[in-house]
Amino acid sequence: MPLITTVNRKGQVTIPESLRDRYGFPPGTKVVWLERNGDLIPKPLLSVKQLRGRFKGDMLTAILLEERARDRTHEDG
Repeated sequence: MPLITTVNRKGQVTIPESLRDRYGFPPGTKVVWLERNGDLIPKPLLSVKQLRGRFKGDMLTAILLEERARDRTHEDG
């Protein structure tokens, strides 16, 4: 179901709470606007402080090791 908001006189738009929660727009978040195929796409611009702890665990390490292994295969092939 589409959510409708209004641009106010200052050019501001309120992001509905359900979307802020789902897509990570806590109060004070800077927003970067992307234009793609005629659509405007807001993305949260996260600070290093906000990113802290998002990549915990070995998952990132495993992904990087897999990529390096694939790169070596292409270099040797």
